[in-house]
Amino acid sequence: MNSQILAKINGFVKNRLIELTGAILSLISIFLLISLLSYSPSDPNFIYNPENVEINNFAGFYGSVVSDFFLQAIGLISFFVVINFFIWGIKLLTKKKINNFVTKPFFTIAYIIFGSIFISSFSDDSFWLIDNGNGGFLGNMLKEKIYLFPYLQENLYFGYFFLLISVIFFILSLDLKLNEIF
Repeated sequence: MNSQILAKINGFVKNRLIELTGAILSLISIFLLISLLSYSPSDPNFIYNPENVEINNFAGFYGSVVSDFFLQAIGLISFFVVINFFIWGIKLLTKKKINNFVTKPFFTIAYIIFGSIFISSFSDDSFWLIDNGNGGFLGNMLKEKIYLFPYLQENLYFGYFFLLISVIFFILSLDLKLNEIF
């Protein structure tokens, strides 16, 4: 009888910790979305931090720093990371179990890399992300390394390959089943 009570307590605590993790992931994704949507290049960040500057970011100083870091590092792919965090959080809240714990971060990193390269290659000019462009620092750096091979610079199929791979990895990182989509 004591082992049954301990098993029930263990299951209860485990489920609450998983739900707490899901709630935290969902709240982080909402904070990131608000921060990214209200990003302003004139807000303080890691490098530029003047004292008497009005912060335009709705999430305040921390939102301006986090949004600048995400957008300057990986560019517009940051919005897909927000979607990942939100869906992972909701799945943890509803299903109360963690599936594919190792593969989800791998797929996420893969689509961030390929998506940043794609965006940096095809739509790098930005009025909003003036320092590193739409692909971010990662996309610009990897694009320069990949395009050292001259036959890849003018090959549109190579760019579409990056788009296709990033979309596939994004869908795999969400771990969605067809019956959950439709």
